[in-house]
Amino acid sequence: MSTDELKLKFGKRIQRCPGCYVAYYLRDMYLGAEGMFFCEDCKDDSMFHFDEFASAIDLSQLPSLQSDDDHHHH
Repeated sequence: MSTDELKLKFGKRIQRCPGCYVAYYLRDMYLGAEGMFFCEDCKDDSMFHFDEFASAIDLSQLPSLQSDDDHHHH
């Protein structure tokens, strides 16, 4: 999977904002210092938008995003 495909797949996950408890797609959220994602209304200036976060890490290393073909159970 390409980086863009991984970013799209990861961004489609649903996450509940710990500030207001409304569920959003990760792609629409902001990453806070504690590793929690917040919505647009609950974020502060210290948080990073999902796009910035996803561009800064290697999404291909996340086990949950690897395809089933990549997993070999013994």
